[in-house]
Amino acid sequence: MARDSEREPVTDDDLRALRECMADQREAIRARLAEELDGSPEDFSAERYFQARTDGGEGHDREETDSP
Repeated sequence: MARDSEREPVTDDDLRALRECMADQREAIRARLAEELDGSPEDFSAERYFQARTDGGEGHDREETDSP
């Protein structure tokens, strides 16, 4: 997002407020997905999804095969 050069710079408080807002939205979206797709909010955690694919961590649900 481009910033207007006449505006004040973004402060740490601005960033903190944005992160809180994003976290609230993330929770609401996960809850809605769980409701509509018959799962739990944890089933739609992007953090768990990517963690599972980067290091084979918890939540890794892809079957391992010998093929690439």
